[in-house]
Amino acid sequence: MSKVRIVTDSTADIPLDLVERLQITVVPAYVQIGGNSYPDSPRPGGLSREEFYALLPTMPVVPTTSVPPINEFASAYQRLAQETDEVIAIVVSSNLSSMHSVARLGAEDVPGLTVHIVDSGQVTMGLGWMVIAAAEAAQAGQSARDILHLIESIKPRVHVFAALDTLEYLRRSGRVGWARAKVAQILRIKPILEVLLGKVKELGQIRTQRRAIEQLTELTRALGPLERLAVLHTYTPQLETLRSYLAQSCPSIQPPVVAVTTIIGAHVGPRGLGVAAVTAR
Repeated sequence: MSKVRIVTDSTADIPLDLVERLQITVVPAYVQIGGNSYPDSPRPGGLSREEFYALLPTMPVVPTTSVPPINEFASAYQRLAQETDEVIAIVVSSNLSSMHSVARLGAEDVPGLTVHIVDSGQVTMGLGWMVIAAAEAAQAGQSARDILHLIESIKPRVHVFAALDTLEYLRRSGRVGWARAKVAQILRIKPILEVLLGKVKELGQIRTQRRAIEQLTELTRALGPLERLAVLHTYTPQLETLRSYLAQSCPSIQPPVVAVTTIIGAHVGPRGLGVAAVTAR
């Protein structure tokens, strides 16, 4: 029997070396800037994430984002149908995106291939850690049933915490209802957010980035023993400070550092910091 293959969308933020080593198929989402549409991809040749975040504060119109066309998922499935008869597609939270529907509709165009669509309930490396675990299990020869069970066991153990420099981009995006209700004065406060099981919660508000870093470290430490940890950022000079704090707090883990996808960055803005953690069983 051929190995199960794993598909995800580009909001998973999985480092390119892991994508290639684990043979993960990534379908890109799109960001629209000034009438131009750019695929979200870490590969060279496109709009770099560093360039995007440098330009974002000066853009006259906030960028918008979109899911890929159905045929892009269908094409990915068709390519994999040459290698396997079973695919698991793990995608960004359906509470925040219509990616789940697009991934499902794309599968309908590939008869003969069994495609399991999983709503991760997560974003960025919160989703990425599930995909990586699934891909590792697939390479080890586990069945689709066992991999799906593994993903479900990981879901409640994945936590994404973020400290945004401003709430303005999230408010404009309209993706989070409570953010729209914030008044202008509150936008000068830096919010601390958590993404867990498809919901975005505000955990608090702070006034300085130093305090934001301390809060992220405290939240991470309070999770207890961790299986996996990633440092997330939307390009900020304080990145190394957070890395240093986490190294002291979690000395047994060397977390990858991930520049967050432009798709999410358009909604959260530049100069943000975050962590994506998976707690131990």
